[in-house]
Amino acid sequence: MKQTGVIGRVPADQSRRMPKHGAGSTSESDGSSWKLQAPELPPSKMPAWGWKHQHNLRAPLRVTPPAHRTSSKVLGGAYPFLAETGDILTGAYIGENQLSRAPFCFDPWDAYSAEAVRSHSVAIIGVKGTGKSMLAKSWSSRLARLGRKIAVPHDPNGEWVKVAEYVGGTSISVGPGKAARINLLDEGPRDPSFSNEDWNQNVLQYRRATVKTIIRRLREGGNFEPVEHTALDIALDALRDNSVVTITQVYARLADPDAKLPAEVTEAGRRLAHTLRRMVSGDLTGFFDGPSTVAFDTSAPMMVVDTSALKGVSPEAQALARLATANWIRRASRGANREARVIVHEEAAVELLNDVTGGDGLADRVEDEKVARHLGTSNWYLLHRVADLDALGDRNSALHSRALGLLADCETRISYAQHTGEIPRSREILGWNDTQADLVRKLHKGEGLWQIGQDRVAKVRNICTDHELGVFRTDALGGARH
Repeated sequence: MKQTGVIGRVPADQSRRMPKHGAGSTSESDGSSWKLQAPELPPSKMPAWGWKHQHNLRAPLRVTPPAHRTSSKVLGGAYPFLAETGDILTGAYIGENQLSRAPFCFDPWDAYSAEAVRSHSVAIIGVKGTGKSMLAKSWSSRLARLGRKIAVPHDPNGEWVKVAEYVGGTSISVGPGKAARINLLDEGPRDPSFSNEDWNQNVLQYRRATVKTIIRRLREGGNFEPVEHTALDIALDALRDNSVVTITQVYARLADPDAKLPAEVTEAGRRLAHTLRRMVSGDLTGFFDGPSTVAFDTSAPMMVVDTSALKGVSPEAQALARLATANWIRRASRGANREARVIVHEEAAVELLNDVTGGDGLADRVEDEKVARHLGTSNWYLLHRVADLDALGDRNSALHSRALGLLADCETRISYAQHTGEIPRSREILGWNDTQADLVRKLHKGEGLWQIGQDRVAKVRNICTDHELGVFRTDALGGARH
């Protein structure tokens, strides 16, 4: 028969069955526990929770351990996956931190005020179907409920229109057959801190930069000649007193300049006019060549520009649409309308790829990041993979370094599940250690690794209500996509 070790006290009615002990053995009367080799008792004779007897380790135990007082710093080191650091981050509820089983909340401005991050901007990285867009929609809508303003300058799939309606915001749709028009050269609301002369100069510089960007993109990166700069400056200066300036007016001034101008300036202006002709009478006409028919609603909790109607149009039209909507929101959010605002860049890598001719689009983004903290702007870049940025120029080139610098400026980086082959490159750029890389490899849908500042890490499962899922989920031919 199988022998087993019995530890503890044996009930009195069972003690008669136990063998006698020799010298040195411990008797029951001395009150101590003892160990005995005995035949295994039939399971049917022992209660499910063990023998009911004092000091017999009968389960279930109800143990009250003594309290231990320590600092949150020591506790976080002793139990790194069970205890938070003690510095609670406030903001919109995201879900559950699965490393500590605590509710996880976050607000870029609150985190900045708490010195947890040094910038407001966020990078959300993940392949399709991992929950990247669901996080952006749920998080932004909850921030809107808390009083933050949200803007989506480019919604290529029309997914954010329902989100704007859900939070009481507004949306406009631009593209072929749409009544809405956005003037690329709108001056925006005036900043009251500027004098008349300073404001006029600010508007002139903005319009000059915008027209140059348009021409470079239509020329596929061609540079300006010095005389062309002169011709453009003269044309814009002639329109300075107009209350509204459009691309059509600039085109007319370049095509038919003042007869007193030198011949070389006249010829340079006509070359520029030939490039802009596509905007007023070519394949790009009707989109951005007239006065704006819509206004940016700064009081709306969320403002979305639906550009899904531009699918199928030329890449130049799509690039100019992104330029128009981004500039429109940027100008409308300054001056008296300056306040904390999230700007969501859907398909950010695709946007940069299309707009990066000559590096202007990327340069604009980097410049925006430099002033984002001053303007109270939080840019959210939604990327499929870190390797997408490698397409923005050769390795170690100035363009490529600028693209990676844009990612580095995002102090909050959220990584959703990625393909195995992408993890080494992501690890190199995002600074993951072995544990973090393995964690990302095993992430489930809706789970993300949050890197907050220099030393905070959280594994967060985004939690949405059934009603929110109905609003945020996008149904496609392939099934529900998050």
